[in-house]
Amino acid sequence: MARVLKIFMRGKSVRMLQESLRSMGYKVDDRDSMFGTSTRDAVKSFQRQRGLKVTGQVDNELLQLMQQGKAGSSVRGKEAEEKSSVSDVASVAMVSQKKFDALVRLMVRKGLFDEQELHDEMERVIPVSITQPPLV
Repeated sequence: MARVLKIFMRGKSVRMLQESLRSMGYKVDDRDSMFGTSTRDAVKSFQRQRGLKVTGQVDNELLQLMQQGKAGSSVRGKEAEEKSSVSDVASVAMVSQKKFDALVRLMVRKGLFDEQELHDEMERVIPVSITQPPLV
């Protein structure tokens, strides 16, 4: 990997990163090979737990550290997991619709995705999973 991996990037390096994070017990819900918010949050948790600067970005050095870490820490302690989930929730910020729209326009302008990809994603049907039994 020659470049720093960060949010909204795609590719084989991102897929390898996601596999590494999953093997260490981090929850990554993003589409394979897409560095989304879930991947970024898992990276931040890893950085926070190791006492590293929390950037949510992955350079060669951090990727090597993750490769070393996955051999010995496939199951994280309950205390560490509870601590990271509390801090992850605290780091989530609500964004107004105006800011969100501006962000989408910026990402299109920067070439992270095009208008057709955005349209296709908005039209895609997302299955809903029911977690509670139906009310009778």
